[in-house]
Amino acid sequence: MKPVRTAVLVAVGVLLVGGCGVGLGDQDGAAGGGQDGAPSDAPRAEVTVPSALRTADPRVSSVPAPGGAEIAPASTAAASAADDESRPPGTAVGTDGTDGASTAGAASGSTASQTSAPSADGEVLSLAETRFELAPVAEIDAPIALAAQPGTGQRYVATLTGQVWLLDPADGRDDDGGVAAGAAPQLVADIGSRVSQGCENGLLGITFSPDGEQIYLSYTDTARNSRIAVMPIAGEIPQTGSSRILLALDQPACNHNGGGVAFGPDGNLWIGFGDGGGANDVYGQGQDSDTLLGAMLRIDPDPPSGRGYGIPAGNPFSSASAPEVWAYGARNPWRFSFDRLTGDLWIADVGQNRIEEVHVLPAAEGWLPGANLGWPLFEGNERFGGSETPPDLVFPAYTYTHNEGCSVTGGYVYRGSAIAALEGTYVFGDYCTGDLWGLVRSTDGTAERIDLGVSVPRNTLVSFGEDADGELYALSAAGIVFRLAAAPATP
Repeated sequence: MKPVRTAVLVAVGVLLVGGCGVGLGDQDGAAGGGQDGAPSDAPRAEVTVPSALRTADPRVSSVPAPGGAEIAPASTAAASAADDESRPPGTAVGTDGTDGASTAGAASGSTASQTSAPSADGEVLSLAETRFELAPVAEIDAPIALAAQPGTGQRYVATLTGQVWLLDPADGRDDDGGVAAGAAPQLVADIGSRVSQGCENGLLGITFSPDGEQIYLSYTDTARNSRIAVMPIAGEIPQTGSSRILLALDQPACNHNGGGVAFGPDGNLWIGFGDGGGANDVYGQGQDSDTLLGAMLRIDPDPPSGRGYGIPAGNPFSSASAPEVWAYGARNPWRFSFDRLTGDLWIADVGQNRIEEVHVLPAAEGWLPGANLGWPLFEGNERFGGSETPPDLVFPAYTYTHNEGCSVTGGYVYRGSAIAALEGTYVFGDYCTGDLWGLVRSTDGTAERIDLGVSVPRNTLVSFGEDADGELYALSAAGIVFRLAAAPATP
């Protein structure tokens, strides 16, 4: 394996650890801000998105329900049942990884499967008994996101420094545990000259249109502002010379950029942005549904007009000044994904000083349009600032404290076929520990975390990816892309 490049590791370290409020990122930008847990009184920064990018002819959309039926999106956000401030929502956050689930506002449309796998002697193994391994499939400097191209199944990896690599289908390991010969990735696009570096900047997200004919890149430009660009694919090559900016968002500071992008089951493009940076929501964006910061967005990237993007029917704030917003109250949603079976939306939101959290917006409930994820009123399910508990508040499905890690890295619900026992389990981890975990949810919304027994080097777990077959990958800032696999059975 080739040596790790120190400069790249430092950059990614700031990206993730800064996002959790204990590293350089919270002190680097224009915001500053302390770590004492008290909301700042600093004035709100102006954040702009060019109105010309929006179009007035939204696509009529519906929300697919489990089983193939369709339901119309709800017109208002579901109110959280946990509005009694005298009693903390959900169970207390523990340190053993099994009792940190919050049940308030987190009813799911699905139940994590308890499918088991046979061992070598035919014994049925549970998830807790299954042994896992991380198989290296490629060496790439500063990998940050992985996406599969619909129609071909080809896997593309974006890097923090602005490159896009195509993975070789013949990936594997050699006898020494390194990447097998012939598995070298191919550089297919480079927008490094358009991308800012340092702090929490860079190329941050990648996804494909449902037909596989366009690729979308989320990055911070040379002025450190967020941009979503789209470009056509010719064969296997993104046509960077034909790219256009789909959405532009000015950032008041250099951290908490979010940057995840994904197409939902509704055919619309979803985007996650952080609260604008600093600490303690210094710019006052978290509880403001009229800004694209601290929010999950839903847009129609291909409106009937053929211009800019459209606002899909059913967006909860379509008559407001930020009609793109679907849910707000996020701090730094570092990776979100849709369960490819149920359509549920999973959002991992990086905490500040104490608590990391995972939210679930169930497809069966229309993804809770207008959901308030709580920041900065709450960090996880504990009070952070203010005194109000808004009726649209949706508490996390799972939380853990900084006794167990420092920065959540969101993943995917496993729907592959190679690891039967993992079916229906949400696979995620923590950047600082490098550990991979599985989250199993019950019908009552409670969750149990299971240690999968595998990890990447500490302070390098930057992202997860999913291929066309539903198999999962872990991306390490040490410069390695791993595939999660079941370890061979021992005799």
